[in-house]
Amino acid sequence: MKTLRVLVTVLVLLAAISFVAGAQSTTPAIGQPGSLLEPYGVADVALRASTNSDVNGNTYFGLAQGLFNGSRWGLRGTEDLGGSLKAVYTLEGGVIIPSGQIDQQGQIFGRQAWVGLKSDYGTLTFGRQYGVFTQAVGAGDVFGATHGNASYFSSSAPNGNNYETNDAVNAFFENYTGLRWDQSITYVGSFSGVNISVQAMPGMLPGTSGATDGYIDKNAMIGGSIGYSSNDIPISGALGVQEEADQNYNHHFAAGAGLKYALDSTDNIYLMYIYSAFDSGFLRINSNDSEIKFSAVTGAGSSVGQQDNVVNLGVNYYVLPALNVILSLYFDYGQNVVKTGDDGERYSGLLAVDYYFSKDFDAYIGAWYTQFADAFEQAGVNGGDEFANYSSVFSAMMGVRFRF
Repeated sequence: MKTLRVLVTVLVLLAAISFVAGAQSTTPAIGQPGSLLEPYGVADVALRASTNSDVNGNTYFGLAQGLFNGSRWGLRGTEDLGGSLKAVYTLEGGVIIPSGQIDQQGQIFGRQAWVGLKSDYGTLTFGRQYGVFTQAVGAGDVFGATHGNASYFSSSAPNGNNYETNDAVNAFFENYTGLRWDQSITYVGSFSGVNISVQAMPGMLPGTSGATDGYIDKNAMIGGSIGYSSNDIPISGALGVQEEADQNYNHHFAAGAGLKYALDSTDNIYLMYIYSAFDSGFLRINSNDSEIKFSAVTGAGSSVGQQDNVVNLGVNYYVLPALNVILSLYFDYGQNVVKTGDDGERYSGLLAVDYYFSKDFDAYIGAWYTQFADAFEQAGVNGGDEFANYSSVFSAMMGVRFRF
């Protein structure tokens, strides 16, 4: 009898273990990718030196945000609702490592905050999200869809300056595309390698009181992209467009493309193009957004808005299995930068070397140089908002990055 009880106990334990193992194989445990609650984050910080770091031409030396990523922490999750339908969410906040402050205007989840549904027919999400246009052109950026961090201080410098940048190596991404959009609705679908994305930040509905601007109303944005990616060919990329209207019905239109050519499984060549055109006096349409940081992008006295053509060529190459070399070249031709007829050019180049001690920890050094010409030299980076009157900027950085 005792032997029978022992045998039954063992069989029950084996059945329980089998059940748990089976459950784990289909439903990831808490904290694992694909689970209901998955914490994650990046800590990227560097020692940085930058000439002409403010309007007085001072040199900044000290800690700053890292080169590759804005430091962050986040929670994301997936809940299986049956069939192919899943509920998904992401809550992600930015952290300024040198000072311990909350980034993104002090918003707790200022980087991302959205919830949605995912199925075989695509993903529909609602909240504060990355723009589909900036992600489309980001396909042709060596730093990816978030475009790196080279032109971003937010370091709470000892002299009190906290400029988003006077270092223009890639500052145009935020000013000309917008990175994130509050109150946005996004659909993303992939069908046989063709990727389609549509996004809108609704304003006042057409036909209601005060809505007089046709298909897009004030304080609204619409955007879309189409791209292709496949394991069968080494080329992938996307085309995107975006239009906004501010509170006074001034418009901003942007179009562009990103292209990546894979030399092999780790090494790639990137090409990107952005066209951006502002109506005169365009104001940023969302004070809590990353888009249009400066309230007078077109500059004082301009009757025609600023227009820009931006080209970026980049490459990454692993000279050793753990050593990645990154080169990125930028060119921005601007028209009506300060006032009507004032044209200018910005030439930038960046070189970085990144060594991976593990898949989660790497250390790097990088340097970049920007040359301003004509109207951009007078207007500085910010197109008339800060008249820095400098002709060049040089920055160097040595940092570490930890991902979890």
